[in-house]
Amino acid sequence: MNEEESLLTSEVIRYIESGLGEDNYLSKPERMARKIMVELVKAGRAEFLLLRDDEVNGWWGSIVGSIREKILKYKERVRVYEVKKQAYDKLTAQERRTLGIRKPVKPKGYDKA
Repeated sequence: MNEEESLLTSEVIRYIESGLGEDNYLSKPERMARKIMVELVKAGRAEFLLLRDDEVNGWWGSIVGSIREKILKYKERVRVYEVKKQAYDKLTAQERRTLGIRKPVKPKGYDKA
């Protein structure tokens, strides 16, 4: 696992721990199972369980994959916002009015990141 993948994995774990990924449709056993898997990953014991059970491996892989995808999409939205913000800041108020450019909108949770 390279540095970027381990960083993403730690972000996925923080995402699950913070409850950001939880919606009202998750059952209590599902939430508990996710928290247990996070603890196993942190303790370095998840590989043992995942190697032995294909069903658990598929379940956990789909959760991590979907959360990883959400994180990457969010990072891209933040990157685009930063580029737009820099371009917006370079223009004068008159240029903005003439071109009809509005101030870029921050992605949700941007202040927390």
